[in-house]
Amino acid sequence: MPHCRCGPRCRSTHPNFFAPQDMPGRTSPSDRLTRQKILDSALALYAEKGIDGVPVRALTSHAGVNVAAIHYHFGSTEALAEAVFDELSARVNKRRTLAVKEITTAADSEVARPEVAAIVAAFVAPYVGESAATEGQLLAQLILKHRLSPSPMTERVIKKHFDPMAKQFVAALHDAVPEIPLSLMYLRYMLMVSTVVLFLTDRGRPNRLHRLSGTKAVTTDTKATASALVDFVVGGIRASASS
Repeated sequence: MPHCRCGPRCRSTHPNFFAPQDMPGRTSPSDRLTRQKILDSALALYAEKGIDGVPVRALTSHAGVNVAAIHYHFGSTEALAEAVFDELSARVNKRRTLAVKEITTAADSEVARPEVAAIVAAFVAPYVGESAATEGQLLAQLILKHRLSPSPMTERVIKKHFDPMAKQFVAALHDAVPEIPLSLMYLRYMLMVSTVVLFLTDRGRPNRLHRLSGTKAVTTDTKATASALVDFVVGGIRASASS
């Protein structure tokens, strides 16, 4: 296998450079452990500080590695970010698609329509569940970043992991409310995504909801927040179509 002889600076861009993850069976257990430590640290820091708010020094300190380890395992910080989102999106959206499949299968067995609230709850779950502070925040940030400043990286991740999942949810919602035209259900799905993402990325301190309500409305009660989101979205999904 050819090696780059140009020095460490060009490893991530040289056409003959292969990162360890590109060579199945060629990585040691310690390599895999280090790679996972970097991924876990990046996920935690991105969720806490924002995708663009994590300097390399903070990342290496949190993971207990040096800069060379990041370049060795990922080639660049941009490639690391994509690896984080790729892994997270695959894991979370697999859970969501399995959940919606269980809902529709159960409804089919009873010759009934699937419940809209159950489908919406399955969609909202990653954003308000036990891992909401990390996984939920990071997923919301990814989608918002793709909306505001799409890049080849966000485009790849969204197409690979979110588009197939979205089609499954739209199909399930249309089964639940077949009187709503399919084209309109796609629009309502996107409105659901927008509602969830905009609400969850209000990261100001205090956030706007607290400021507007004089702290009467709080989001620290996870169950209440989840219920409010689901109730609001279900109302929009089930609403009669305007003529």
